Amino acid sequence: MSVPPTSIDRVAVLGAGVMGHGIALTFALDGLEVSLYDIDEDTLAKSEDRVRSVLDTLGEAGKVGPDEADAAASRISRTTTLAEALTDVDFVTEAVAEDLDIKQEVFAELEEYVPEDAILATNTSGLSITEIADATSTPSRVVGTHWFNPPYVVPLVEVIRGDETAEAVVEKTYDFFSKMDKTPVRVEKEVPGFIGNRIQTAMIYEAFSLLDRGVASPEAIDRAVKAGFGFRLPLLGIFEKVDHSGLDVEYEVEQYLLPELDRGTESKDVLAEAVENGDYGLKTGKGVYDWESVDPGDIYDQRDEALLDLLDLYDSLNMERTPRK
Repeated sequence: MSVPPTSIDRVAVLGAGVMGHGIALTFALDGLEVSLYDIDEDTLAKSEDRVRSVLDTLGEAGKVGPDEADAAASRISRTTTLAEALTDVDFVTEAVAEDLDIKQEVFAELEEYVPEDAILATNTSGLSITEIADATSTPSRVVGTHWFNPPYVVPLVEVIRGDETAEAVVEKTYDFFSKMDKTPVRVEKEVPGFIGNRIQTAMIYEAFSLLDRGVASPEAIDRAVKAGFGFRLPLLGIFEKVDHSGLDVEYEVEQYLLPELDRGTESKDVLAEAVENGDYGLKTGKGVYDWESVDPGDIYDQRDEALLDLLDLYDSLNMERTPRK
């Protein structure tokens, strides 16, 4: 690959599941023509209903009007034929199962059909971009783009450089998301989990450790996060918050607290037992909490509505202030 496309007008999303249909909708809302591909016709059909449900939620929140919603929905075409999905595309987002072998198979196959200057992006939560790119003959145009769920609301997209990713591809991808009003961040050195999932998993692990030891109930732990440090995160992040508190204070806290934090390398019993019992959370009716009496669709809608309100606040806060460099 010499240079990436001069403009990105047509995109393909490979995989119409939980993340794929939401990513496709995000592109469509930005005015892009989207080809959504999946090998399963039923998954594609369900994706149409999911997109419409999301558009209804966005409409009720005043984010899109009826005409805009219809236009966005019409920009998404669906196909079970990979060659058709990749015709004349400028940017490809792979959003299949989080399995290295499967992703490599997809990348090895798609290269046969995409234009020579198309950017090939993988939506992975933490797999190696370099190893995924190894399945292609042009690893320089493979870049990681880690979206967060729901992708049509959460601003962040991590843009991850593999060992062979061209600087022009990273730059073009970063600018592409910036113009979409997302919040891209560059991950210059790939590590498992990248930025967001490494920090999030460390927090979740300690929370399960507290639960496993009977330190507090799930409700109390969640409440402490929401009403405490979690309340400040959209405004301050981590390093800005530490600067506000004082690095001397942080250093002293770490001296006595770090030895007490859980440094285990295996999942806590409370999590392992739930998974063994098939209690996966909302989708099965039971997880840490009991969800048997609720409709998952209603819960997701309520979540999205609340997150859209937070998005308005996030946008206003981040337009009005930036930390000094």
